[in-house]
Amino acid sequence: MLETVAVRERDLGTPASLNTEMVELTIDGHLVSVAAGTSVMRAAAEMGINIPKLCASDNLDAFGSCRLCLAQIPRY
Repeated sequence: MLETVAVRERDLGTPASLNTEMVELTIDGHLVSVAAGTSVMRAAAEMGINIPKLCASDNLDAFGSCRLCLAQIPRY
């Protein structure tokens, strides 16, 4: 008997930025370099930080309808 195994790709919350310019940001004290235009949610997911989400998906542009994935972004 063959067993069916589903392979699920990890959804990083928003589509990848196609920008070639890189920017640096700090998330939870960790410096990360990402393509300009990358969402904070995607940058965190690439670092292994999980931000709970309902409506965010790699297949959709960010539109913020459920407000679950809010993040505090301090101004310096």
